[in-house]
Amino acid sequence: MAKKTKSDGRERPRARHEQRFEARPNANPVLSHGLGALGALAMGAGAWGQFGSLVSDSAPEPLKGASYILFGGALAVAGAIWLGTSGEPVLRVGDAGIGIEKGGVRRIPWYGVERIEWRGEAVRVTGKDQSGVAAALVVPVAKHPQAASWIVKEARERVPSVIDVPEDATIPAPLANAGESVTLEPVQVVGMRCVASDKIISYEPDARICRRCERVYLKSEVPDTCACGASLVDLKARPKTA
Repeated sequence: MAKKTKSDGRERPRARHEQRFEARPNANPVLSHGLGALGALAMGAGAWGQFGSLVSDSAPEPLKGASYILFGGALAVAGAIWLGTSGEPVLRVGDAGIGIEKGGVRRIPWYGVERIEWRGEAVRVTGKDQSGVAAALVVPVAKHPQAASWIVKEARERVPSVIDVPEDATIPAPLANAGESVTLEPVQVVGMRCVASDKIISYEPDARICRRCERVYLKSEVPDTCACGASLVDLKARPKTA
């Protein structure tokens, strides 16, 4: 009797990664750091001038105007914090799609992306998140240059049909070492629905995942080609031989 094959289209979970991008601050870091340092010095001097006599007998009596120096220093520190941060959320781009980090991480998986366009010096993404809820994201190049670049680069490789970004768009080239590299857990397929049959996957070994867009299929329902255009022939279940 022929030896039974163990190859049925299933493969070991592959390593998944994404890049995490923080937005550019509102001002030059040198300016924010300098303002913060001056504010801290003013707060220290004002606090000592106002309250020093309470903690040390050698300290002078409360100085006239010390409270104003303390208040001004606090304002300077607050301004430095504002200048050194950004109102834009942290973004993630990688195997799991496009993630928006606000407390938790809300993701638009690649198979959920419906359109990526270039408008108003920003990359605009529309689609559905991992729960199927409509989602939209505007990524200004001025604040998120590498996140915008990576979104376009990854989308052209994974879901090229949804891209509407001209080649001459003023987006910087993607840098391999941009952002922070984050390792992701394998896709949790149990409870998801097969894209082809809409059946719920209740047993992990029965699932097959498109490597490009991460659509999930039952092993018996895998088509030759995914909706993103990737070949799935090697993921199709092979008949067992006696």
